[in-house]
Amino acid sequence: MSKDLFVFLTMVWCGAAISLMFDIFRAFRTAVKPPAAVVAVSDALFCAAALFMSAACVWNFNDGAFRAYELIGLTLGGVFYFLLVSRWILKFFLLIIENILKFMRLIFKILLTPSLFLYKILIVPLKKRYKNMIQRSRKADAKRVQKQSH
Repeated sequence: MSKDLFVFLTMVWCGAAISLMFDIFRAFRTAVKPPAAVVAVSDALFCAAALFMSAACVWNFNDGAFRAYELIGLTLGGVFYFLLVSRWILKFFLLIIENILKFMRLIFKILLTPSLFLYKILIVPLKKRYKNMIQRSRKADAKRVQKQSH
């Protein structure tokens, strides 16, 4: 196999790997629904990672010489990935991420239950007492003002 063909096929695999990484980002975004600022940062990180991956492939497999067929290989790898397996990979990662999030919510619920219990026992009654004291104080102030105005 000639070196150019090897580099071309390597770039096809690199394009597929970048597309896989994009699907992981998409699954995370779909499951978590982050705010716009987080989306912007993750987009910038994805672009940097994709650039790094493609540059690393060019550097390692073609001695840093960038050729047009490498760009075509990257593009074909991405296109083949999206046409052939992206749908299933995205569903798989979405299922994994959603289950991880469910598990984390369960763990947090278990860990926070004692704190919530103590809050309800200790703080809620104190808040009610404080609220009642404020209301009595306001009523007493209103009566004093009423007596002074008569």
